[in-house]
Amino acid sequence: MSAARSEREATFEGTGLFDPQELRLLAVVDRVREEPPEELDAIYYDTPDLRLLTRGITLRRRSGGHDAGWHLKLPTGGPARVEVHAPLKAGKGRAVPGELLNRTAAYARGRALVPVAHLRTHRRRHLLLDKRERCLAEVAQDTVAAQTLTPAPDRGRGEPTAGGKDGGKGGKGGVTRITQWSEIEVELADGAPGLLDAAAERLGAAGWHPAATPRKLDRALADELAAARPGPGRAARRIRAGSVGEAVMNRLGSQVDALLRSDAGTRTDAPDALHQMRSAARRLRSVLRAHRRVLDRSRTDRVARELHWLTGVLADARDHEVLARRLPAQAARLRRLDPDPAVRAAIRGLAGRLREQEGARHAAAWGRAVAALGSPRYFALLDDLDGLLADPPLRRRARRPAGKQLRKAAEADRRRLTRRLAAAERAGDGREREVALHQVRKAARRARHTAEVALPYGGKRARRLRKRTKELQQVLGDHQDAAVARGALVSLAGEAHGTGTDTFGYGLLHAVQAADMAEAARKLPRRAGRAVAAGLSRFA
Repeated sequence: MSAARSEREATFEGTGLFDPQELRLLAVVDRVREEPPEELDAIYYDTPDLRLLTRGITLRRRSGGHDAGWHLKLPTGGPARVEVHAPLKAGKGRAVPGELLNRTAAYARGRALVPVAHLRTHRRRHLLLDKRERCLAEVAQDTVAAQTLTPAPDRGRGEPTAGGKDGGKGGKGGVTRITQWSEIEVELADGAPGLLDAAAERLGAAGWHPAATPRKLDRALADELAAARPGPGRAARRIRAGSVGEAVMNRLGSQVDALLRSDAGTRTDAPDALHQMRSAARRLRSVLRAHRRVLDRSRTDRVARELHWLTGVLADARDHEVLARRLPAQAARLRRLDPDPAVRAAIRGLAGRLREQEGARHAAAWGRAVAALGSPRYFALLDDLDGLLADPPLRRRARRPAGKQLRKAAEADRRRLTRRLAAAERAGDGREREVALHQVRKAARRARHTAEVALPYGGKRARRLRKRTKELQQVLGDHQDAAVARGALVSLAGEAHGTGTDTFGYGLLHAVQAADMAEAARKLPRRAGRAVAAGLSRFA
């Protein structure tokens, strides 16, 4: 239904006329071609309290022009944004299309998306072409008339109300404000990023400078945004540069962003999105648990428990996602490499059956996970995480230098990992040892996460600790994946047997998992010794 692409653009403001033909003087530009002017009419949607816009997200329905339709622009964590397009007819009436609702659900959190602004734009377009007639960039000169559509508190979905002779008051208690301005947008197509800088120089010489608010909607809703964005709280102002509090809060912020970015992909079952979401939740929980000495636990312990709930919600779908990829690939390899024609004949079609079986199990588990992501409990967790960022839950000791405090946390993680390795050595065979190794894996993961927090402060030792704990975590992950697959194969074989299917191939794959577990066990002592080596945690 929709298409996504990375958007690279810059916006400029100024006065007077600018002739785009001046950009033909840029080294890579061969000629500037004028396109027909466009009349654009866009309705922008958000929650009444602007939850999308305050996160750098814009959602609009635009008619007119060469790219009419629904447009959703999402941050990526870098300078570019992802732009998602859907056709005008995608939504019923003018309701936001379902896929775009999915992509914004983690930000709207159950609140209705309503019209918040109406922008009319007269656009003059020019394309910057190279000698091969490739479009390097598009230059758009816009004259904009913006009307705010501030909804009343009880307003739901519906059509925007227009201002009239009553001084700009909209229906149902909404109030409108009209503003006008001119701007120039330069958006890269096939051009290199340096072209934006070169164009900015030319525009600067003509009196145009980078816009203070590059998005039209930011400018139209400047007053509303100022009210919606909270100022720095008292605790935020206490964060000292180079302190452990700064390190912890930076990590929390980056992982909350990662969690939100992966939410939309998880809801649409995009490749690896669920894994990324679960990893972000685990990293957040690790921060809250590993740094409890500097955090107000009356605020963070409950959030850590809810993050544990979230990782559990995603676990079943993630396991079946891994199995749906692992088992068919192993079955195909068995059939391709086994020299015995009778064996190859016996496992013909096994990969397809496994793909169908595990695909169905994954679909069911994914459906349960998505249902949980639409629950008030999940939205409350996201609100709680936002609350920690807006008012950091830091104790006085959070003002201490980061290096020393992170060293203490890493050393505590190293001791925990050492104890769990010793317990795994003492464990008996079978299920007891599998459980013990899983505990080792969790300890290695936490030590790795602590090393990641320390990277800006701990230098080479922090990087080495992250690398070695990651290696240990990977070999234990291989062991765990094989153990899970071995258990699943028993159930899958029983399901196949019930339909009269030959289960010989399932037995062969069961033996493959046992071999993989043995190989992981062989690698474990060396990886473990490297991960708990003395001195790795001495960052400062």
